[in-house]
Amino acid sequence: MKANNHSLRVRRPLLGRAVLFALASGAFAQAQAVDFTFGDDWSGSVQTQLSYGVSMRVEERDDELVGLANINPLIGLQPLSAQLTAPGRFSVNSDDGNLNYDDGDFFSNAVKATSELSLNYRENMGAFVRASYFYDFENNDRRELGKFAKQKVGKDFQLLDAFVFWNFDVSGHDGSLRLGRQVVSWGESTFIQNGINVINPVDVSKLRVAGSELKEAFLPVEMLYTTFNFTENLSAEALYMFEFEQTEPDPVGTYFSTNDFATLDGEFVMLNFGRNNEPASFAACQRGLVPASNALEFANCSAAVGRAPDRYASDSGQYGFAVRYFADQLMSTEFGFYFLNYHSRLPLISGIAITNTAPSSGRYFVEYPEDIKLYGVSFNTTLGDTGVALQGELSHRDNMPLQVDDVELLFTALSPLNNLIPAEYLRFRSQLGQVLPGEEIRGWERHEVSQLQFTATKVFGPGNFLRADQISLVGEVGGTEVWDLPDPGTLRYQGDGTDTGGGPDTATGGSGRNPVTQIEGFPTPFSWGYRVAARADYPNAFGSSFTMSPRVAFNHDVNGITPGPGGNFIEDRRSLTLGVEANYLNKWIGDISYTRFSGAGNLNLIHDRDFVSFTVKYSF
Repeated sequence: MKANNHSLRVRRPLLGRAVLFALASGAFAQAQAVDFTFGDDWSGSVQTQLSYGVSMRVEERDDELVGLANINPLIGLQPLSAQLTAPGRFSVNSDDGNLNYDDGDFFSNAVKATSELSLNYRENMGAFVRASYFYDFENNDRRELGKFAKQKVGKDFQLLDAFVFWNFDVSGHDGSLRLGRQVVSWGESTFIQNGINVINPVDVSKLRVAGSELKEAFLPVEMLYTTFNFTENLSAEALYMFEFEQTEPDPVGTYFSTNDFATLDGEFVMLNFGRNNEPASFAACQRGLVPASNALEFANCSAAVGRAPDRYASDSGQYGFAVRYFADQLMSTEFGFYFLNYHSRLPLISGIAITNTAPSSGRYFVEYPEDIKLYGVSFNTTLGDTGVALQGELSHRDNMPLQVDDVELLFTALSPLNNLIPAEYLRFRSQLGQVLPGEEIRGWERHEVSQLQFTATKVFGPGNFLRADQISLVGEVGGTEVWDLPDPGTLRYQGDGTDTGGGPDTATGGSGRNPVTQIEGFPTPFSWGYRVAARADYPNAFGSSFTMSPRVAFNHDVNGITPGPGGNFIEDRRSLTLGVEANYLNKWIGDISYTRFSGAGNLNLIHDRDFVSFTVKYSF
């Protein structure tokens, strides 16, 4: 039986791919599947993994990452001079997750089961199904979490892959056809996102469940996918997607969430720059059940703007092509050439201007722009006798939607009030201009964006300086260029931690609406960073049957800030992970790790969320 005959690829260098997968997945070995046959034509296998894991916060909350009114509910009654020196930030729209989990709290305490079934008929036809279930004892009963958050981090059953395949031959040339829910990976990226490999969206919450694996986070999409080998060295691929699926950022209130209004369970966004707290019940605000006599809560309701229905992309119109060529004469290098027409996997925010004098009469909504065109080239090779595997890719999008700064969007949505405000100082001034009541305001613009990245892999065998059986080292460096990004003085784009506007402010007497000018944090045309990971393997450690594998991973955003949504780099942001895995006969795996976040000041919205994790897995 061929366990993987539903996947057909042209031959290529394998060292880099194998090591990259092992480092990314946290495991070098897989348990043996349970194989079976029935009759002369059918065969199959079943593989199941059970796991239990916990993750705990191990750092005190930093008040500078919490909204002003969440520290002092009466801060809005104090003069601006006091607000500027008070602890907290000028936004309550990014701190729910930080407030819900204290130092020492578990943010994941989950059991999980994942099973895979492979069926093969006469070696050239078959099916593959993968499903996963988890239950989190910590999050499923958390009252602070909403319905959708509990579905993501509380408990969930999910059918992942489910497709049929057919391997065929045309005049001695191999081909493969797959139909159904599946994951297709293109490009050569390992750690740095937003390159060529964007076919499948990501369920970010799945990566937060203790014991999770990468294959559980990539959301399979209904598609038709085919490959064909024209020669031993030349192959082509094509796909057409039958549905649209979006990437799901961390839901509101979960541990790593940094957006309280545009993700799952987000119902409203708060105005007034963090000086009003979130209402106790937004539903009561909407129904007019909060009396004016309850002055504080009434003010909170007045500053809450509701969310209009999301606007999802079409299920049609997503397709792509790829060609791969294996050049024996060029150090056995494989080249890839790609085109993909797809809809944005990431949410972008737009608005609807107010319809009366109440600021809360405006609305915002999340949408997914369509028909992004991606062009890409890639290579992978081995550098002679050095044992270094080198991969790289260049991707270009000529119409990438990028998020405009939300303060500019807010002030434009409030601009119909300007006709009623005689004093220029008190008017709402925005780089997006002024609109009419009820007019829609697009919160994003399309730009030309390129991303270049390289990955190097080196495996050191026995006799290395750590006396390990094997050391694997991977480094990846990448940069993003927005070729036509306007100067911030013309139009500012959204960056993490940019709570106030970049225009005139109240503090210097230039505007009565913007409390203090945001100086740092707006995106730059170019940004770059690198990722490094290393792992050492010690079989039969301490004379036992265990393989011990310590590892380290370090991420560093060196320079510049990538525009959102989902930008890769925020200058000086860093993270460090230390861990060790114990593998017993490829059946039992125990793992413990510590992750530290640092750098980038208050632009790094999770710099106070260090954590430790422990996981045990059993595979059969």
